[in-house]
Amino acid sequence: MFNNNHRKVPVGTGRSSRVRIKDAWHGSGSIMTKGEYFLKQGSVTIKFLPRINPEDKRFGENLLGKSRAIRRYIAAEYRKVAETEETPAFFREKLIKNYLFKGPVLEWYLKVKIRLEKNYELFHLHLPKEGQITDIGCGYGFMDYMLSFLSEERRITGIDYDRDKIEVANNCPAKNDRLNFTCADALATNLPKSRAFILADVLHYFPEEEQEKLIIRCIENLDKGGTLIIRDADRQLGRKHFGTRLSEFFSTRIGFNQTLEGRNELYFTSREKISGILSRYAMQVEVIDETKVTSNIVFIGIKN
Repeated sequence: MFNNNHRKVPVGTGRSSRVRIKDAWHGSGSIMTKGEYFLKQGSVTIKFLPRINPEDKRFGENLLGKSRAIRRYIAAEYRKVAETEETPAFFREKLIKNYLFKGPVLEWYLKVKIRLEKNYELFHLHLPKEGQITDIGCGYGFMDYMLSFLSEERRITGIDYDRDKIEVANNCPAKNDRLNFTCADALATNLPKSRAFILADVLHYFPEEEQEKLIIRCIENLDKGGTLIIRDADRQLGRKHFGTRLSEFFSTRIGFNQTLEGRNELYFTSREKISGILSRYAMQVEVIDETKVTSNIVFIGIKN
């Protein structure tokens, strides 16, 4: 009779293999993808469940009933461990591979970006795991793909003014019906009703009066109890803000990030300004200040 040990077996090429005990069980799909004929480097974690007694009435009375009940039991055990195992860090390599052959500069930028973003863990933890999520200023779609990997119940719409970035986002191997990327001006296009909106590093491309209009449009299209995440630089943070402003200045001048047509200026606002807008529209606000070398502040707004 097998005990309840959990074994994680690394699989790879050219590396020494070792077995370690781990309180998880995870399938082989990430290293042996259905429809492919080669084994990828990775690891498989196996959990030995308690032996099922043929007389156990929990699994039905006849053979067909038992087989269905046992299948549901195994699927439920898999889901439990997948929730623990499939973290943002787990999907890091999958995200990188999603952007292979799209140019060395983009690949380098992606690797730097996801390291700085800590695999987008903060956004994943504060966003709903199901329903419509709309990401305004999605860029190449890095965060949107990561969020989709982490929950199959999320439907994500990415909106960006840069047509080239949207073209890249729409032509990735992991693209599916739950992901939609659109080139549009967020102030002019129709926004879908959503359980969550994301405005990450995008507000400073709009003048302050338009920033407020965009935030209000998101609130108006947000479901009751929905989440609005805003991240932008606080111009009042002195030396930290100087570094953020300088990096944004160069990224727009060399064409890596694109300003709205006819505008070359960046419009950084303050923590008080954004908090004030959210409070006026009855949003419950949490401010996350993780500034070390940048002036970026994260606002988590919940619609009452």
